[in-house]
Amino acid sequence: MLLFYSDEKAIAAMSATERNRLIEAHVAYDHDFLRKRCTMLANRALQPSGTATTVGPRGVTPGPAVVTDPPLTGFYLIDCADQAEAIELAGGYPMPEGLGSIEVRAVIQEWDYAPSVQTTAAPDAVWHQYDDVASWPEWKHGIERVELDGPFAAGTTGRLVVTDRPAMPYRIVSADPGQGYVSETELGAGIRLRIEHVLAALPGGGTRITHRVNVPRAALDLFGHDFSPALNDGIRRTLHALTRRIESD
Repeated sequence: MLLFYSDEKAIAAMSATERNRLIEAHVAYDHDFLRKRCTMLANRALQPSGTATTVGPRGVTPGPAVVTDPPLTGFYLIDCADQAEAIELAGGYPMPEGLGSIEVRAVIQEWDYAPSVQTTAAPDAVWHQYDDVASWPEWKHGIERVELDGPFAAGTTGRLVVTDRPAMPYRIVSADPGQGYVSETELGAGIRLRIEHVLAALPGGGTRITHRVNVPRAALDLFGHDFSPALNDGIRRTLHALTRRIESD
């Protein structure tokens, strides 16, 4: 993300000729420089900061959330190689001396979602369900079957089949009896969904079960923005189905 901070008063005081030159320089940067060097995902200029409205827990107030000098006036969202290239691309903008600056900030490429539940069952009882791979479709939401090319142990690979999708490469990264396991599913070329299944014994007995999923931003580009809420819902459903299954045995 390239965030543009510009002196709004200085821009407003420009003559028509000066403003035209600024617009021409901006258009040239956009079309003749930036778009030839990277992929443009979005760009917008913002209305003057005085028109902003801030919405917070205590209500609505006029003005920007944070008053900066100069204020935020626009942005570019680009896809480029790395931070160094983004800085180079920002440096190519023909910003007039004293008019403002550009903040370069990387967007988040992945995030963690880690819901948990508690069960009266011991960690070994939960582990038994993990180890019984054939039973996964009965409690893992959306799973039709799992095909492992070896034992349920670290390093074993196979295929995971979910509803309405072809089989995806699957790997057990680590497996510690009574403590949990880590798996990776290849959603697409170079896009891996990592899930940590963690078992923690509770002081008074029972187990806290946490399923921590690492969601790559690229998954949303591949499957659309419905992927994240569907995944979150599936993780929660899986946890509750797992505890019901264990406690009914």
